[in-house]
Amino acid sequence: MSQHDNPNPTAGVVYGLIAYLWWGSVVPIYINTLTRGEWAAPAIELLAQRVVFGIPVLMALLWATGRLGELRAALVERERRRALLLSAALIACNWFAFIYAVANAKLIDASLGYYITPLVSIALGVVLLGERPRRVQLVSIALAVLAVGVLTVHRGGLPWIAVTLAISFGFYGLVRKRAHTKPAPGLCVEMLALLPVAIGLYAWLFFAGQAEVLQGPPTRSALMAIGGFMVVLPLVTFAAAAHRLRLATLGMLQYLAPTGQFVLSIVFGQQLDPTTLVAFALIWAALVLYSVDAWRFGRKGRARVEGLGGR
Repeated sequence: MSQHDNPNPTAGVVYGLIAYLWWGSVVPIYINTLTRGEWAAPAIELLAQRVVFGIPVLMALLWATGRLGELRAALVERERRRALLLSAALIACNWFAFIYAVANAKLIDASLGYYITPLVSIALGVVLLGERPRRVQLVSIALAVLAVGVLTVHRGGLPWIAVTLAISFGFYGLVRKRAHTKPAPGLCVEMLALLPVAIGLYAWLFFAGQAEVLQGPPTRSALMAIGGFMVVLPLVTFAAAAHRLRLATLGMLQYLAPTGQFVLSIVFGQQLDPTTLVAFALIWAALVLYSVDAWRFGRKGRARVEGLGGR
């Protein structure tokens, strides 16, 4: 990567830290605050809230940065629109599973799911795109499968939250890659696609008298109203980090989010039994192998480019 491509790597790391620490700590604390106590909001309301309050924030961001044309292009072009409709369904599934995990004291399962996600992405590339995995990647995937198997036997059922998060986000990344749309306008299209569902959920909650955004203390209503900001801020900082950092560096930073969730699950008082710890140890071993292999492969690639006179 040239200096032009990497204008400020230090700033990139700072932006990356903000994004992943936000996803790994601020968002779980935010959801935990809104789903506990006398005025606890249901998970489906927090899902609807992300969409209803997120669209104005994203629209304002695109307008302020002069990128409304990108939004129009994504809405007009049929193939991109179809891909984003599918990715909207996938991200809604991912969001709901995460909100449900936090609300029901299962944040440790969410952490496991996001640890597994990079390995799921490799598996999808092999199965759906015909990519040839390296031996170390296959070992990493096998360790992840073993970890899920250990938890399945231990709990008497599949750890569905972890599996749902990993698979939905893995497919989401695959679909978004094919959509050829930048993060902010793409997310705006996804939210617009989900808006009718969100409005329907809120209508049902209002008629049932369960819409917490209009009930309870003003501070809780204010917290719910900033739901859009909570979604958009890490997206913006992540995009800024991706522009400034090598993929290998960004890939290492991504583990901060599930690590923060893992630590918070213990802070929130969730139990970490020995078998679950064994499963996490298998995942961590898989990720160490995967990361070292990715670093070595990237280093060889850079050396080859430099040998050919590249920068």
